[in-house]
Amino acid sequence: MFLIRFLYLSLLLLPSILHANTEDNYPIILEKKQTNPGKIYNLTGDRFIIVKNNWLDKTTTLSVFNTELQKKSLVLNNTEIRDLYSKDTIIAAIATSKRRAFLTRFDSHFSVNKLFLLDTNTDVNDELKIQQTSLDKYIISKNNELFYFDTKRKLKQTLTTKFIDNSFLKISDNKFYYLRSSENVTYLIENIKHKYEKELLRIEPANSYSISIKNSKLIIECHYESNSHILIYTKSLKLLSEFWVDVINEDYLIEPINNKDLGVYSISYYEDKYSVTLTDFNFNVIQEFELPNYIISPLGIFYDKDNITVVFQNAIYNFDNSLNVVFYKPISITTSELNSKISIINHKDFFAYSTIDASIYTKSKNTFWQVYYYYNSFINYIIPLFLLIIILVIYYLYSKKKELNATLLELSDNDFIFVFNKKGDLININKTAMKIIEIDSSVPLGRFFKYYCISEHTAELFEIFEKMRVLKESFQQKIHIYHNDELHEYICSAVTKRRVTGSVVGYLLSGTDITEELRQQKLNNFAQLAHDMQTNLSTLKLNAEELEASSEASENKKNKIIKQINILNQKVRDIVTVGRSSSVHKAKHNAKILIAEVIEEFDFEFYPNVTFVDESNDFELYVDKQKLSRAIRNATENSLKSMKDSDSGRLILRAHKNTKYAYFEVQDNGRGMSKEVKDNMLKPYFTSAGGTGLGTMIMRNAIEQHGGEIIVESEEGKGTKISFKIPLS
Repeated sequence: MFLIRFLYLSLLLLPSILHANTEDNYPIILEKKQTNPGKIYNLTGDRFIIVKNNWLDKTTTLSVFNTELQKKSLVLNNTEIRDLYSKDTIIAAIATSKRRAFLTRFDSHFSVNKLFLLDTNTDVNDELKIQQTSLDKYIISKNNELFYFDTKRKLKQTLTTKFIDNSFLKISDNKFYYLRSSENVTYLIENIKHKYEKELLRIEPANSYSISIKNSKLIIECHYESNSHILIYTKSLKLLSEFWVDVINEDYLIEPINNKDLGVYSISYYEDKYSVTLTDFNFNVIQEFELPNYIISPLGIFYDKDNITVVFQNAIYNFDNSLNVVFYKPISITTSELNSKISIINHKDFFAYSTIDASIYTKSKNTFWQVYYYYNSFINYIIPLFLLIIILVIYYLYSKKKELNATLLELSDNDFIFVFNKKGDLININKTAMKIIEIDSSVPLGRFFKYYCISEHTAELFEIFEKMRVLKESFQQKIHIYHNDELHEYICSAVTKRRVTGSVVGYLLSGTDITEELRQQKLNNFAQLAHDMQTNLSTLKLNAEELEASSEASENKKNKIIKQINILNQKVRDIVTVGRSSSVHKAKHNAKILIAEVIEEFDFEFYPNVTFVDESNDFELYVDKQKLSRAIRNATENSLKSMKDSDSGRLILRAHKNTKYAYFEVQDNGRGMSKEVKDNMLKPYFTSAGGTGLGTMIMRNAIEQHGGEIIVESEEGKGTKISFKIPLS
């Protein structure tokens, strides 16, 4: 019981044991420094900013961090920052105040440098983004409107009102691409110098789109509800490749894997586990990292400076472009944060991500990470292995005990075993014991033994059970039990099971069937008697042969005496060999001749009231003539005995066949058999006339050794027919 509890607790604690130090297994360790409310934006000069719009007091807090994570904060009153853009020395933002949108320029210290009015009618739900900027020129989107804004000339020019979000792509300072929707048709548009536009490609309809240039290839991604269609073009817009990705667009990236090739980084889910996989465009797996099964809910996959960052609800993994883990960090993103857009910054000295709030971590090199990795890997294997060994040992001991019990319970088909607890309730039993007390596996165990000893023939069994409980000692005793329609004799062994302390824990009652041994002993006795009789018969035969007959009648009587001595001698040989020889010596014999020879063995003068009728057919078959003749002769003798009181006895011997079997029949019109005699006549040593039952046993052995069967048909007062059915092949 203690061991079972230990294993149970070990299995409960195993996940925490195995994952406790997973962060130490990789080259970089993250240490959390602070949490700030707001969204992260990257800035030039190794800085980043967290923007927090305070809806209640209508202010915006700007928190600027340097590489040492020192913070400088700025509060803007009556202002909401909708988007922020940083390039080189330019820091610009789109801010709204009192339903008006402004382009705000900041200096390097994040003081407001210039302010330009963009729109005097801006709603709280409007999506405003800076798509491109130079010193004085900006391209800005507002919902589906894309416009050009020149701060120097204070010129605002609408480029399109059908702009598709997330589709702006800068080609050079004077040229860019974007996607435009027109009457349910999507086009790739080229714009030059903010003035000249032309349609380059017609794109298939989709829920959303992304376009990018990587390794000098134009990539257009058409996103649907659960998958994406990817189109790869050359700079001259020749289609190079197209394929489908069967994950949502937040769960895959198309990024360079070397100077000329692109690969697909994706988050896949299979057999209750997430994996991060790198494949080529034919979905041949280049590299794969299988995540632990406790990782849940992927929220996004990001690429930055040859690093792949995957954010889950409870963990962050960072990989190099060959999917080697750089760092791992357990996190906890609440349900209320799941719908927030995630932003990350992966700097060489720090790492930060934001949902509703921003979490900031410092990075430190893990000098001995390989040592930790192999140590934890060793622990990860040794603990489960240790538990597995314990489980296997327990299972082995349990199976051995079970095997021993099963062996004891099924020791022999002739032996019975009953197992009891200390109260005398039957708790285990073998098949032979079930048959003795006449129950099957549907009868529930666990009751007192008397409940199962209902039949009269179980009385002796219950008596020895009671004696065992009273004496509480081991002993042996002979009992008789009626089983399989026969009376069997058993040597019973009663065993009291005790603890080390001596207290009784249960009882075991077993019995060995010695009926067959007793039968064999009887056979041996009969055989010895018959062997002695052979000497006497030989003497009688010798003397009979030396008698001189004075007349023909005397000669006939002498021959009859010698004939009967020969028949009696053969019967004695049958007794000597019954049960000992199982071999048959088959040869080709004629069935009609075999029947005729059996009839000739009988002296008709001794049976004047019986008419012998031969109805045998003429055919040949392979049999052991001596054994089959003895079986037919014994059946004939039984029939003659049944007709000794009859005035008009009729004995018919037949031999006939079909395609499969030969039939030898002995039929009489004698007194017949009762149902009890008919049902039991073929059982060993059974007799209804006070004999030994050996004749029937000889008859049964002979036919069984031929692979046949005996069919008994009888009715009291009308006669009996014994049929021997023997296979022809």
